[in-house]
Amino acid sequence: MKQIVLDAEAGQISEELSRRGIPSSTRVHALVEIVDDPQLPMGQIAQTGKSFDWLADEPDLYSDTDLVERAG
Repeated sequence: MKQIVLDAEAGQISEELSRRGIPSSTRVHALVEIVDDPQLPMGQIAQTGKSFDWLADEPDLYSDTDLVERAG
C-alpha cells in the first residue's frame, strides 16, 4: 500500500492527487486532520508520512558510555 501526505485545502485535494500522478479512478482511503496553522512542522510531516519508521529497526550506533564528558 502506497502512502502519501498531502498538505492542501479541501477543495484542492483532487487536483493535488492528479498532480502527483494518481489517476482519478483510483480508490483512496483518506484521513482528514483539520489544521489551524497551514505551516505544518517538518517533524509532524515526517512522522505522519512514516518516512523514518525504518530507523526503529536499526541498531543504535552510540550510547551514553561513548560520551567523553557529560553535559550538565
